[in-house]
Amino acid sequence: MKFVRCLFTATLMFAIVSLSNQVVFSQYVCQLQAGSVVQAGSLTAADPTQTGRVVRGGIPSTCVGKSNTLQNPTPVNQDNYTFNAPVTGCATVDFNATGCGGATTQLVAYSTFNPAAPATNVIGDFGFSTVGLARFSFPVTSGQPYTLVVHDIIDTPNVFCANYTFTVTYRTGCRQPGYDQTNDGRADPTVFRPSTANWMTTSSAGGTLTQNFGLSADILTPGDYTGDGNTDVSIYRPSTNVWYYGNNTVNPGQNFTSTPWGVANDIPVPGDYDSDGKADIAIWRPSNGTWFVLQSATNTATFRQFGSNGDIPVTADFDGDLRTDFAIVRPNAPGVTPNYQWWVLQSNFDFGFFLTFNWGIAGDLIVPGDYDGNGKADIAVWRPSDGVWYIVNSNTQNAVGTGRMGLQWGAMNDIPQPADYDGDRITDVAIFRPSEGNWYARNSATNTPFIINWGMSTDRPATAPFARQP
Repeated sequence: MKFVRCLFTATLMFAIVSLSNQVVFSQYVCQLQAGSVVQAGSLTAADPTQTGRVVRGGIPSTCVGKSNTLQNPTPVNQDNYTFNAPVTGCATVDFNATGCGGATTQLVAYSTFNPAAPATNVIGDFGFSTVGLARFSFPVTSGQPYTLVVHDIIDTPNVFCANYTFTVTYRTGCRQPGYDQTNDGRADPTVFRPSTANWMTTSSAGGTLTQNFGLSADILTPGDYTGDGNTDVSIYRPSTNVWYYGNNTVNPGQNFTSTPWGVANDIPVPGDYDSDGKADIAIWRPSNGTWFVLQSATNTATFRQFGSNGDIPVTADFDGDLRTDFAIVRPNAPGVTPNYQWWVLQSNFDFGFFLTFNWGIAGDLIVPGDYDGNGKADIAVWRPSDGVWYIVNSNTQNAVGTGRMGLQWGAMNDIPQPADYDGDRITDVAIFRPSEGNWYARNSATNTPFIINWGMSTDRPATAPFARQP
């Protein structure tokens, strides 16, 4: 079924300009809840055993969860802990195995645990044997129990763990990125009108909203900076290198936060780098390839050198640990076919996994998103010359899979706006067509088009907000 809402149209052609300083933010958005579980323990020969262990498949589970199979039936020692979930949403486990010897310890989550059948009722695991700091997530239901099992991985000779600790935190309202005015899990078509500095949103929950915020030359950086689940209007002003975001939707122009952050020619790269459920102010400096992040959890600065001049910074969570990864795309990489080379420094396992992947050609727009619904951003480009989305699903180890997809959706001069418009927690392919003022999205839940008229030729779509290109 097509949904068409006619509000206003425009016939002026639109040239894609000034997109080189815009970003797509691709990461699960969740609200961190108060209260956590902290547990310490040790593995010894006196601990009970279980009949085998699950496969270390190299895929840490995300808020979507996962099942698993038996690696072998060799008995291993284990500790198990059962908790009742206080919320319906996502539980995240941060495991500290630095007190264990080598990659010898696993932690697995179960809805119910049977030591005689340790591959049954698995709802989450790391996918690896941990040697330092690691994280995974899984879905939980309020009032329902779940069990976390810490075990060694080999029986002869036994390699135990002198001490370990893990922390469980809880999150609710998890959804895909995209401008969501009411936190209902569905992205809302939103445009910024430079002539009036108005943000104009038509909400999936019903109604429209106009917010005046910013200036025509500002860079749009919307995100949830306040942690309430609703997307906040936000801009980065290159002329002064100051960030501004609204503290509410009623009158953000009079109730806002401003923060100086950056210098001339910096590129804004907002994301949730500290996993506190809030967007962090951040820039990438092309002159030295350094990321400068102001962490909202502690109001402290961190920086990381990753990339070099001429690269395209990418803000996405490729390993599904609810933290933005440092990533770049290097166009015209020497000796590379195709000539876009992706470099990703995954934040899980204490930045232990480094990924390079060749995907995209000159002129493609960078459009990462969770197109397969597993809680991790997929490497993806949109090609204006043929309107095709070229996607690599993140279904195997190190976030890059073998399942590749090409889907034609859009045409030259369209602006890609990937987001979850139908609320199924899968990124939908979508474009804004300035010549018509129309949005065209392909709902992943029903495989049907969603069409809405919202905007005019000179508007800048702000739901994704913009794809990046050289």
